[in-house]
Amino acid sequence: MKGSRKFEPRSGVYYSLFVRSFADSDGDGVGDFNGILSKLDYLEELGITGIWLLPIYASHSYHGYDVDDYYQTNPQYGTLKEFERLCDECKRRSIAVILDIPLNHSSIHNQWFQDSIDPKNPKHSWYRWAAPDAKDINLKGSAWGHKVWNLLGGNYYSGLYSSGMPDFNHDNPEVRAEFRKILAFWLSKGVSGFRFDAANHLYDAVKMPVSVKNCKERAIAFWSEMVDYVLSVKPSSYMVGEVWDSDGIRADYMRALPSTFHFDIGSKIIDVVKKSEASNNSIAVAAFNAYTLAAEENPDFIDAPFLTNHDQNRSALHFKNDPESIKLAASLYLFLPGIPFVYYGEELGMNGAKPDEQIRSPFLWSKLSPNFQTSWMESKYNAKTSPMDEQNADRNSILNYYRKAIQFRVKNEEWFKGVFYPEKTSNSSIVSWMYLLKNGKRLWCFFNVSENEQVFKRPSGSEDAMIIFSQKNGSALTNESLRLPPKSAMLFGNVYK
Repeated sequence: MKGSRKFEPRSGVYYSLFVRSFADSDGDGVGDFNGILSKLDYLEELGITGIWLLPIYASHSYHGYDVDDYYQTNPQYGTLKEFERLCDECKRRSIAVILDIPLNHSSIHNQWFQDSIDPKNPKHSWYRWAAPDAKDINLKGSAWGHKVWNLLGGNYYSGLYSSGMPDFNHDNPEVRAEFRKILAFWLSKGVSGFRFDAANHLYDAVKMPVSVKNCKERAIAFWSEMVDYVLSVKPSSYMVGEVWDSDGIRADYMRALPSTFHFDIGSKIIDVVKKSEASNNSIAVAAFNAYTLAAEENPDFIDAPFLTNHDQNRSALHFKNDPESIKLAASLYLFLPGIPFVYYGEELGMNGAKPDEQIRSPFLWSKLSPNFQTSWMESKYNAKTSPMDEQNADRNSILNYYRKAIQFRVKNEEWFKGVFYPEKTSNSSIVSWMYLLKNGKRLWCFFNVSENEQVFKRPSGSEDAMIIFSQKNGSALTNESLRLPPKSAMLFGNVYK
C-alpha cells in the first residue's frame, strides 16, 4: 500500500493522536515518535491519510498545551531528528502530519514569560499585563470557574485557561513575527499544516480592556495573517481551527480559517443514536444549515466532523459500549462532507471520561504482549475493551468496521465532495442525505437509527441506483422500496452508471 495514494493534506480522513499514549518504542512507558513510526502500517491499513498530533513541544505538563519552548520537542517523545524522520516516512506513505499549536498562551516556564515579568524588559509587552490600578481592565474577571488575572511581581497577567498558561498579547507585532517564525520552523521540518488551539479565545473580553469592543474581528484578522503566511510558505498546507462555538460563530471564523471542527454535529449524532430516533432528520438539516452559513463566508471551506475529542468523554461510553451503535455513529460522521477526524482508540471502542487523563489513556495494542504498549497511566474504563490484536482477528469487530468505512470513504473521496442536501423519507427512524455530483450522478446515504428493520420508499430519481455500501448484511432494494437492518447504514446511488 505504501505510496499508492496521492499525497493531499486537504482531503481524506485524519487521525487525532496523543503521542504519550499511542506507542512506546523504548520501554519507558511513554509513547514516542519512533513508536508512531513503528505503527504506520496500522494507520495506513486503517485508511488514514493524515495525522493530527496533539502538542509535541517541550512542556512541564503531561498534555503539552502549556509550551515551554516552541522550537524543541518534548524529550520524552524523541528528538527533532526523530520527528523529521517520522514526517518523512509519513509523506512517503501519503500520510500528512499536522501539529497542534497553542498560540493563545504559553507556559509560565517559557523564557519569554519569565523575561516579561520585569516591566522594563522588552518581553513584558509580549503578554497581557495590567497594573493593580488599571481602570480599563476587569481584574476580578473569571472564566470556567477560575479567576483570569493573576498577581505576580507587583502586576497582574491574564491566564484565560489557568494561571499556568499566561496569555500572549496578540496586538504586539513582535509576537506575530515570532509566531510566523515558529510556523515556518515546523513547516521546514516536514509538517503539512496545523491545528490551531483555542482559535476563538485570543481576544476574549475578560482579558481585554473594557473599551475594546471588536474582539472577534481582531481574532479573525489575526488568523487571516497566520493562514496567509503558512500558505505562502507551503501552499498545500491544511489548517483547522478549534472554534468551540455555535455554527454562526464558526462561520465567521471561516473568513480566515480554511477549516474548523464541527462540534455540534458530533453531539447531535451521539444524541440521535442514543435515542434511536431520527428527530425529523435533524442531523442532515443541521449539517445543511451549518454548511450554508460557512459557504456564505468562505465558499471553499472544509468542514471537520468528529464524534468526540481529547476534551470530551469518549463516544463509546455514551452508547454503553454497544458495538452496533458505535459502528452506526462512525458511519454517520465518516460519510459527512469535509475531512472527518477519528480520535485515537475510537476505532476500538475505547472508553474514557473526565478527568482529561482518563480520556487520553494508553491505546490498547494487546493484553498479552507488552510491545509498544504505553503505561504512563492506568485507565479506569478499559478493562473490558478488546485490544487491537483481538479486534484485528475478528471480522465483525468495531476496528474492522472502521477500517471498512474509512477505506471506502478515502477510495471514493470525490463522491463526498458533491453538493449536500437533506433527503426526506417520511420515516422517523431514518437519517438521510444526498450528494449531487458534478456529473449529475447522485449518492444517497441512509441510516437506520432504530432497533427495528425499516422499509421505506426509494427516493425520486433513483431508478438506476444500486446499493454500493452496507454496514450490515440484509440491506436490500426492490423497484419501490429500500430495506435497512436495525442500527445500520447504507449508501445507495447511480455513481457507477
